[in-house]
Amino acid sequence: VPDKTTFLQALSGKGAEILNKPKEYMQIILEDEVAMTFAGTSDPTFCVNIFSRNSFSNLSKNTEMSQEFSKFIEETLCIPPNRGYFFLKDPGEHRCGWNNKTFP
Repeated sequence: VPDKTTFLQALSGKGAEILNKPKEYMQIILEDEVAMTFAGTSDPTFCVNIFSRNSFSNLSKNTEMSQEFSKFIEETLCIPPNRGYFFLKDPGEHRCGWNNKTFP
């Protein structure tokens, strides 16, 4: 990622838009320049873990979100969508903490 700050800010905004969550709730962790292979090659690849409460219960919506994130990755990093995975995870309310509290 050539300009990490710009990329992280753009992904934060896109993630908020796609997940329909306030940008203030977005936390992005970038592990750049990690040795990875995908499909037997070391061509550019990605692995994206997305954690969000109450966002992934609709399969068709999950497909749409994956497509939108894929488009962002392809447009910003020139990595085609068939070169990585998105993992959509709902940690559940009882396993989330924020601002010195957990969620009911």
